[in-house]
Amino acid sequence: MKKLVIVIFLLLPMFIYCQNPYEMNLSITDTVIIAKKLIKKKVKKSYIYAIKVNAEINAPNMQDSLFLYSFNKYVSSFSFFNNYIKSNLYKEISVGLMYVIEDKNNQIIIPAFELVSYKKEKDLIRNSNSRIFVSPKLRIIRRLLTEQEQRDYDLAKHVIDSKKQSLELFPLLGEYHNNLPKGEYYLYFVYSYHSNALPIGNIADDSRTFRGYFVSNKVKLIVE
Repeated sequence: MKKLVIVIFLLLPMFIYCQNPYEMNLSITDTVIIAKKLIKKKVKKSYIYAIKVNAEINAPNMQDSLFLYSFNKYVSSFSFFNNYIKSNLYKEISVGLMYVIEDKNNQIIIPAFELVSYKKEKDLIRNSNSRIFVSPKLRIIRRLLTEQEQRDYDLAKHVIDSKKQSLELFPLLGEYHNNLPKGEYYLYFVYSYHSNALPIGNIADDSRTFRGYFVSNKVKLIVE
């Protein structure tokens, strides 16, 4: 019995380190989100822009600033969120901030994006050094970045410095769900960053880094 107590005492710091003492909630404050399909007359092809979503982060028991990594306001989707592989995979691996779309039957709409092949190596290098942004008119654009800018973009460090914080998020529908038919859907966000995430710099040693996951509420998405 004495040996068991000693073992538990030795392991206790490990348990404390792995547990996340912070509660984090992400709420979409919009009641309905509208996405419009537009037609390119020259090629007779429809496409969708990004959409803007108003949201709020609530960290009720924070005592110091918290850091969310891989939390980019230009939000990607994740091909592993589907109805054949566990949709709660984010509870086990780090995916950062992602958006999910479901139909009216609560079935996840699997992301589908076009793979582009490049004839010239310089075009491939230029693409790999570019990142996605959203214009004021919600157009999806790519910008060529320096190495430091690429690193900052990929880390996507978001600082939580108050218990309630409003923010705007931009799901990249035109990149991942461009072929979404007109109709009604549901959209929500998931976030996860666990201890199995690749440690970069001093992230792994910073106690202010949020480790865990949270899921937002669902709101209606109408594709017109």
